[in-house]
Order: sequence, then structure tokens, then C-alpha cells
Amino acid sequence: MLRAVIFDMDGVLVDTEGFYNRRRAAYLADAYPSFDGPWDFTGSNDRAIWETIVPDNVELRERLHAGYDAYRAVHREDYAQLVNPYAKDVITALRAAGLLVGIASSSDVSMIGRMLAETGMEAMVDAYVSGHDVARHKPAPDVYLVCMEELGVMPSECVVVEDSPTGIASGVASGARVVALAQFVASGTNQSEAHMAIERLSDLLGVICR
Repeated sequence: MLRAVIFDMDGVLVDTEGFYNRRRAAYLADAYPSFDGPWDFTGSNDRAIWETIVPDNVELRERLHAGYDAYRAVHREDYAQLVNPYAKDVITALRAAGLLVGIASSSDVSMIGRMLAETGMEAMVDAYVSGHDVARHKPAPDVYLVCMEELGVMPSECVVVEDSPTGIASGVASGARVVALAQFVASGTNQSEAHMAIERLSDLLGVICR
């Protein structure tokens, strides 16, 4: 029996992945102009991103990372503008059906909290967990397993909604049923590991009803 739906945040509840990539690229254009890609880090975590950008020079990596932290503090996400237009209605319907709602995100816990506050969804989520606060990042299942534990549910009682291949692999490894959301992803993104796929978040309710 289905008891809970757990959402990834970036690229699912808010259309932030493209924003993050553009903001990081703008910073690197000035701070590290010799870097020539990759530019798309959708689904990755902070540590892995900066180890990819600067793989061999720890001092430079830490300096650039610190500079980016200051840069993004000025160039903040506007979650109210980036929120998925279907998010509130879908979560409201899930809760009305008696389902628990969780968030399992690679973003820092403060960012998850700020997103919920700025979008008015604070009271609509039963638990949220950051990948920064578990032993292993996605694609390991840890963040989903901890969220399930906080919700008091088993993996077989959960649906996970993800967008990136890394996040989908994490959800599958947790033992939950995984729905891939194509709404904000780049064309050609491999979502084939998911158990099912939807075009828009509003389609989730039909999938769950089936």
C-alpha cells in the first residue's frame, strides 16, 4: 500500500538546475576563465561538482568554492519564481488522499527550508532531508532511506519523484518505485532506469491512481 511520496527538490519542485548551471558558469567566467567545461551538473552534489571543476589542486578548489559561496549569496535563487507551477496543487491532493510527503535533496538543508518558506509550502511537507547530512550522496540511496525513516514508512510503501539519472538511481537503490519527471530536463536526458515517466508534475496524480 502506498503511504508516502518523496520528491527531489531541484528540477522537480523547483526549476533550479538550469539556473544553478548558468550562475556557476557566470562566476567561473571571471574567477576561472581557463575552465572549459563541463557546464551541466544536473543531479550532482556540491563536492563532486567542485572536484570535477578543479580535480588536482585542492587549494585552488577551496578558494574558488569559497568565492562561489560569496557569489551565490548575492545572486540568490528566487524560489517563488522558480517553483513548479503544479507543485502546490499536487502536494495538496496527495495530502488530501492521506499520503505523507517528503523531500530528499542534494541541496543544503537551509536551502530546502528556504525554498519551502519562499513558496509557502512549509506546512505541506512532513519531512525533508539533505544529502549533506547523510553518509553517502546520490546515487547512493541514503538520503531517501533517511527520509523514509523520518516518515515512518518502508521503501515498498513509497513513490519517489526524480529528474536526473543520478537521482533516479538513488531512488531505485532505495527500493522505492521511481517516477521520472521530464518537465524541466534537457532533451536526451537518460531517465530509463525509472519505473515510469511523466511529462509534467500534474501527471503524477494519474500515475498514482493507476
